[in-house]
Amino acid sequence: MILEVKNLSKSFGNTVVFEDISFSVNKGEIVCVKGKSGEGKTTMLRCINKLETPDKGSIKINERYLCREEDNKMHYASKDELQTITQDIGLVFQSFNLFPHMTVMENLIESPMFIRKMPKEKIKQRAYELIKQLELEGKEDNYPYQLSGGQKQRVAIARACMLNPSILCFDEPTSALDESTRNQITKIIRDLAKQGIAIIIVTHDNNFVDEIAETVITLSEGNIIISKSNQP
Repeated sequence: MILEVKNLSKSFGNTVVFEDISFSVNKGEIVCVKGKSGEGKTTMLRCINKLETPDKGSIKINERYLCREEDNKMHYASKDELQTITQDIGLVFQSFNLFPHMTVMENLIESPMFIRKMPKEKIKQRAYELIKQLELEGKEDNYPYQLSGGQKQRVAIARACMLNPSILCFDEPTSALDESTRNQITKIIRDLAKQGIAIIIVTHDNNFVDEIAETVITLSEGNIIISKSNQP
């Protein structure tokens, strides 16, 4: 089990977003999270990525607690352990969030150089591997404004994969993409899952869910419904 979420709750003021939700994700599993707007899908994703702090419950990644509730308070792992845990999870934002003033290569190597402090040539070697895998050859020196939406999406995926995460999260990966690019992203996600990466996808695209999900999590009125799809 790569990810285990137990009794997680989150509110903003008096508004309960979700309450006591629990689920787990295994190695290489593709999980889609769906629900109406405002049901807390992206908030849940942000909690898993330490971009939001839950009110209650626990999140465990690769048998290490990212956070857990003790004495009615949320406690995160120690600073050193937190760095190890957060490297195990990557997030591809809906708006890509690429650095506009950096080239494709610079976007890929910035975080590993800061976090891992590895030799630059070794980091660039990893970047070239992902550039080839995601069919971005020749775009290394391009800036984001010079890329199509699908290319930006692939650069964002490559950047999230630079630290070899165990879990990769996607927020609305098919929004605003044409059918051809959507099919390409679907193939990339399946290939990543075959490599053993656990995939969590927040999406409104029910056709995409039917096509790719192995497990479907539906958030509704603060509660969670888990179902298995017909995917092999």
